[in-house]
Amino acid sequence: MKQSSGKYSTRFNELEASAGQFKSISLKGFLVGALSKISRSLINNVNFPIVDYVVNKIAESYALWIDKELIKGTNDKIDGLKGISQKVTAAASTVITADELIDVQDMVPDVYQPNCVWTMSKKARSAIRKLKDGEGNYLLNKDATTKWGYTLFGRPVYISDAVDGVEAEKIPVYYGDFSGLAVKISEGFSLQLLLEKYATQHAVGAVAWMELDAKVEYAQKMAALVMKAT
Repeated sequence: MKQSSGKYSTRFNELEASAGQFKSISLKGFLVGALSKISRSLINNVNFPIVDYVVNKIAESYALWIDKELIKGTNDKIDGLKGISQKVTAAASTVITADELIDVQDMVPDVYQPNCVWTMSKKARSAIRKLKDGEGNYLLNKDATTKWGYTLFGRPVYISDAVDGVEAEKIPVYYGDFSGLAVKISEGFSLQLLLEKYATQHAVGAVAWMELDAKVEYAQKMAALVMKAT
């Protein structure tokens, strides 16, 4: 690609293209499967929709697994937010300060701020709820219009059990416009009941599949707080 950036020019002189390039990421498809077997004796002897219960539990476990992978990733598999390059290292291994949160927020350019949110662990939220400004006002504000009921420095606060606690070398707080995380879903979540396959075991199978990948695409859109090493 040849790309010309804005520059001063002289009348009647030709413009010259300057060299430039687009960076790209490669998204694969990692196949994920789960299988559960349900005893037919259990199905026949309980006054409870046990099959529906198991199906719902598989779907819930997939949702939690996807949340974990998008945030923490797995080596040589889904990267998730592991690719975040904008990081603030806390001055302590178990204490978060207001100044550090401000530094994290200000790492993201203003142009992306309107769509930014905080994503943190419950332990991080508990620690931040105790922080006050110079006038004794709590930094974490109650806001009934947001999903989790809080805002921090004007942006919504989301909670995920997949995010680390406030511990040495862990990441308890993420901030940004998370459209910067590219997600490829090659095969959406699907679940099938296997009524015949396990008939000789007097059981019914429930199998679920999904294929996906995720990597940081726009590093400028996101930042993270890393706790100091001990």
